[in-house]
Amino acid sequence: MFRNKKIIAWLPLLIAFGAGLPIAAQTNSGKLLAEYESIIVKEVALEKNPKLTKFPAGHDTDFQKKIVADLQRKKVFTRVIDGTRQAGEQDQIAASLTADIPASGKRLILSTTIIDFHPGNKALRYAIGWGMGATRVKARFVFRDAATDQEIWVHTQQGKFLGFITLHGTGKDYPVTEASGDIVDGLIRAINKNR
Repeated sequence: MFRNKKIIAWLPLLIAFGAGLPIAAQTNSGKLLAEYESIIVKEVALEKNPKLTKFPAGHDTDFQKKIVADLQRKKVFTRVIDGTRQAGEQDQIAASLTADIPASGKRLILSTTIIDFHPGNKALRYAIGWGMGATRVKARFVFRDAATDQEIWVHTQQGKFLGFITLHGTGKDYPVTEASGDIVDGLIRAINKNR
């Protein structure tokens, strides 16, 4: 009986050191993006989906620029690279990317695909509220190692615009812009949990 009490007392320590790994190594093992210091953000694609026929033209490009700008502004990675340069610049970019990989970390490639879109209903947002008529955009983010092209992590995020107030001069696609911003905020929170 006394022997069982000793085993139970040591059990938490044995679990913490499971398989001979130090506690610090176990807590970092769940951080998929911890060793990556820079990221290349590729252009945003639209999935072949009938729901995306109503997605406003040009917002995929705006969405990509928002991702780049927010990652840079919030300093999520040491270096954020816009991967949508013109074809003539691609060879120069490729050479510089391989030449200046930071010694302290690896580089990621982020591919984004918009997989679902619901434009919502302005009248329902005005009349009823409570989320009725919300504009929704959903995107899938695929993170790959730049050196090996191996998929590291796939994350899906949905953004919504529930409001009915459109600021003057923001354009008719303001709800899509706001829903996309909601996605980027969620993406950055998810990245920070994995770093």
